Amino acid sequence: MKIIPCGDEHIEELVAFIVRLNDEPSNHIAFFGVGEADVRSALDECVIPISEGFRLANENEKLIGIFGVDADPEISRAWLLGPIIEHAQWQKIADELFSTILPMIPEGIREQEIFCDVNNTHVRSFAEKHHFPPRAETAIFSLDRKTYIKQSASSNIIDFQESYFAPFETLHNELFPNTYYTARQIVEKIDDQHRLLLAVEGERLLGYHFCKIESESGYVDFIGMDSSARGRGIGASLLASGLDWMFASPTTARVNLTVNADNDSAQNLYKKFGFVCERITIGFRKTVNV
Repeated sequence: MKIIPCGDEHIEELVAFIVRLNDEPSNHIAFFGVGEADVRSALDECVIPISEGFRLANENEKLIGIFGVDADPEISRAWLLGPIIEHAQWQKIADELFSTILPMIPEGIREQEIFCDVNNTHVRSFAEKHHFPPRAETAIFSLDRKTYIKQSASSNIIDFQESYFAPFETLHNELFPNTYYTARQIVEKIDDQHRLLLAVEGERLLGYHFCKIESESGYVDFIGMDSSARGRGIGASLLASGLDWMFASPTTARVNLTVNADNDSAQNLYKKFGFVCERITIGFRKTVNV
């Protein structure tokens, strides 16, 4: 077996390998999504260049495994993108690939995270072996354009305004502590493909919805309400406004989101719009000494 960096000449082979295997629950790495568009979008978002962050395992000139890493120094977290392996000696190859990507993690990164389907027993065993504590299970929901059940939205939904940044940051940190985007990072991403919607009442922020369009898919990245505003249909209005915007793009075939697997109230809301649960995933995160 030979392990090599993923040079530009290997990108298409990398994409094809992930697309072919990642649809199966037993192989699924949640960072990549499902299908070619999702995989390419995930790779395009990597901060660490693919040629530096990914390693390929070959045997007899055949690709048998991949493992990559990406990182965000601002939140001091690295994401382990894999491993995806097609070989009887799965754990041995995973360990060897792991040893080659660890040096690619920037200095000072305190956390490492793995994210896979609950049925990916190989990766779950790998996480346990390397002392990654499990986190809460999450449900992956998807909504196809043809099954979208349009709902009415409140007129009190507006696009982000800088005057609301302070309450937005406070609410975001309260609802999603230690998540993958800070409030400022979300605001800096706003463009034609990324939208931050706010539910307001006068000068008071009641909730927000950060959503995006990537290739053929839309994504509900974050949606949440102030606890005092729940039960008033604000979450439904925020979701409806975001979905209307995402499906207004003719290329958006579906919208995806993740939610804690035990959050029944949120799941019931999504189901009213036509979302269906596609898979259950689990994350593993460990803190390392730096």
